[in-house]
Amino acid sequence: MYSKDLFLERAQLALLDGGVAFASLLLAAWLRHGAAFLEVGPGGRFPWADYLFPATLVSAAYVLLLRYQGLYSIRCGRFAEAMRVLRAATLGTMAALAITFFYRGYSYSRATVLIFYALSIVLLVLSRNLYRGYRRAVRAHPAAARRVLIVGFGRVGDHLGRELLEQPTYYDLRGFLDDDPRKAGVGIEDRRVLGTTADLERTVREQRVDEVIVAMPSAPRAGVLDLLGRCLRLRVRFKVVPDLYDLMLDRVSLDHVGGLPLLGLRGSGIVGFNWALKRAFDATLAAVALLGLWPLGALIAILIKATSRGPVLYRQTRVGIGGRPFTFLKFRSMRIGGDATLHRDYAARWIYGRTGAADPPPRSLGAAAATGVHKIVRDPRVTAVGRLLRRTSLDELPQLWNVLRGDMSLVGPRPAIPYEVERYTEWHKRRLDTLPGITGLWQVSGRNALSFDEMVRLDIRYIETWTLEQDVKILLKTVPALLFGRAY
Repeated sequence: MYSKDLFLERAQLALLDGGVAFASLLLAAWLRHGAAFLEVGPGGRFPWADYLFPATLVSAAYVLLLRYQGLYSIRCGRFAEAMRVLRAATLGTMAALAITFFYRGYSYSRATVLIFYALSIVLLVLSRNLYRGYRRAVRAHPAAARRVLIVGFGRVGDHLGRELLEQPTYYDLRGFLDDDPRKAGVGIEDRRVLGTTADLERTVREQRVDEVIVAMPSAPRAGVLDLLGRCLRLRVRFKVVPDLYDLMLDRVSLDHVGGLPLLGLRGSGIVGFNWALKRAFDATLAAVALLGLWPLGALIAILIKATSRGPVLYRQTRVGIGGRPFTFLKFRSMRIGGDATLHRDYAARWIYGRTGAADPPPRSLGAAAATGVHKIVRDPRVTAVGRLLRRTSLDELPQLWNVLRGDMSLVGPRPAIPYEVERYTEWHKRRLDTLPGITGLWQVSGRNALSFDEMVRLDIRYIETWTLEQDVKILLKTVPALLFGRAY
């Protein structure tokens, strides 16, 4: 979809939501104060003026809450949309009740707020469904559709075509062109490869094409320029998929400066208000967990002290956000004096993709390496109590203090050791763009069976698409991962 069309649709939907919230509050107030069957004031007079300003505030708050729920950027089904509207309305109503409780000006009726809650949910869901039907009718109109032809039916063209067919847009895909003779007649649904690039002029005329999209990012530059020249002669608009697509289009951001398009990598989503929200969530949960779990922590400390010599806590320098070092805390699970070379060598092989099923166990480990698992499993340096702690991840409890101090987060990338970071390539270092976490997306997406590159890709995806709801889901998924023995 064109970016300006998408912006206009979002703006229309935001105005519609704001208007519905505004009207819902006034209607709720009228039902409470002005309707004959609920008449309570003198003469049933409805205090319009007293509700205009609150209704304006509520409508703005609802638009912000609906935006936070992703309802202006995420495509979802009707049920999922209704659930998001319900969550936004619940948060908005709770805020409104709190304001009316503490406000000492005009005495707003609590019943009005409750009526508004029900009305806003019903009317928002209804109006959004009506808008969906209106948008579908507009897109189906021949005057609104833009007939498009995709040149190239490789990985890029196939992906683009499926997106256009699966996600409703103003683009009307008419077919494909491709120079590979094996692709003649194939396609997606009823959109087929209609010929080769030599058939561009004929296909444009027959299909009455308005726009051509060149989806051959690895094609020679001269060939692409020739296609664009032919589009200019045919007086049809054209767009080109850049060759960066093959690298990481799913992580590319587009900006414009002085009419020039600028491509770059999408940045972290954990900035500004999101950072503050995540930090408040982490600090609150870490403080509550520390208070509730201190008896368990004391018992673990006694067991460690009674079964092996050395300190209760294991301290290690780890690399945090932006490459800054911090002191990482765990309950000690290994004997004092263990050789770190073993883990250093294994970490190097993991980063370079040499661990897993084909990785022979080091002689010093005996049966230490497990098939298909990218970590040292039965490390002889680990104590009996330590094995239990590692199996249940109870050795990670002191990291709640790291979270409280601001060195770590509850959810985030695995905290790296300095000698691991020394072996990182530049794209690996993008996982250092946020605080490391006690648990993360990689733990609930395959745990130790993932390769290092797979883990980094998950970390980067988490950083770029962060939401508080995602953190909650990862924390909830971590629990069964621990209970069923899939902990790191």
